[in-house]
Amino acid sequence: TNAGFLGALIAAFAAGYTVKWAKEHIHLPDAMQQIMPLVICPFLATGAVALLMGVILAGPLSFINASLVEWLRQLCTSGTSQLVLALILGAMICSDMGGPINKSAWMAGNVLMTEGIFQPNVFINCAICIPPLAYAIATTIRKKRFSADLYEGGKGCWVMGFIGITEGAIPYTLVKPQVLIPVNMVGGALGAAVTSLLGATAEIPPVGGIYGFISIANGWAYLVGILAGALFIALVSTWLVNFNVNVEGDSSDISLDDIDIDITIE
Repeated sequence: TNAGFLGALIAAFAAGYTVKWAKEHIHLPDAMQQIMPLVICPFLATGAVALLMGVILAGPLSFINASLVEWLRQLCTSGTSQLVLALILGAMICSDMGGPINKSAWMAGNVLMTEGIFQPNVFINCAICIPPLAYAIATTIRKKRFSADLYEGGKGCWVMGFIGITEGAIPYTLVKPQVLIPVNMVGGALGAAVTSLLGATAEIPPVGGIYGFISIANGWAYLVGILAGALFIALVSTWLVNFNVNVEGDSSDISLDDIDIDITIE
């Protein structure tokens, strides 16, 4: 149905909540309980998804995805400033880090790349590296602002930033998403914009990850853009948010004296 990643997300919620409803409202005799997970729940979930995605939302979701791709194509081919394109794609990629907005931009870039339009992927690949690299840097330069778990997680973010996996930044963003999502978006837009202004271009399909600079003309501009966006997020996020999520009400503060165990033998 060309519903894209957004459609997959909606379908998953529809299936899950249909099964939840069925388990709560359909009561079978004990002898027939085993058919609930094997027959009833799959039948209802499949029917709900088929109706929702195949009949109700097929047209609207296809229109959204096609419109997005066409909009980005027009930005690339109509003489619109590459800087505007970089700002839009950078912000989209870093908005939900693997979610429907991120994947919409990523898929649009891939569609355009099949048509020989490579420049959007320069900005997309740049922005993908920025959030995880940012929090890896942040845990290194401002260690005291992070809980032990998030500090340790920063080590993995170095790898995810290097190969380009935005999801590495999700645990940090969830500490205070209303503040950190905008910060991430500005950082991604800034990094992609710097890459554009310094003249990074692609004459062949660009490779993702930090090492992708080898496939880009003026690859140094690509690296500078990634670093600029990552440093912005690293500095601003730790200025606005304390990532010591265990400071207040941490369960690790509970001692054995606080635990009351009552065992009753009948």
